[in-house]
Amino acid sequence: MTGSVSLEDLGGGKYMLVLKGEDHTIGNLLSKTLLSMEEVAFAYYEQPHPLEDRIVVYLQLKDAGGDPVIVLLRALDRILEVNEEFRELYLKALEDKGLRIED
Repeated sequence: MTGSVSLEDLGGGKYMLVLKGEDHTIGNLLSKTLLSMEEVAFAYYEQPHPLEDRIVVYLQLKDAGGDPVIVLLRALDRILEVNEEFRELYLKALEDKGLRIED
């Protein structure tokens, strides 16, 4: 199944992001990253039903006039940065132990 994304404006700076074809991994990572951002008042995710192949991320911006797409893109950029930092540290730790992984 191919995933899809939809963003719904719930009013008052609140939004619902539906990620079809995703699981708790991205839901948790995205909601925790959003929570760490200054412009986000709250964020959390849920899987509506265990048999449904979708995750729903809810967020509220502190500024109701803010652009949720920009905030979400910044959160995804942060996730990519953290992932790259982790990758570099992991590969260095392996190398320090005399192990190597080829790309």
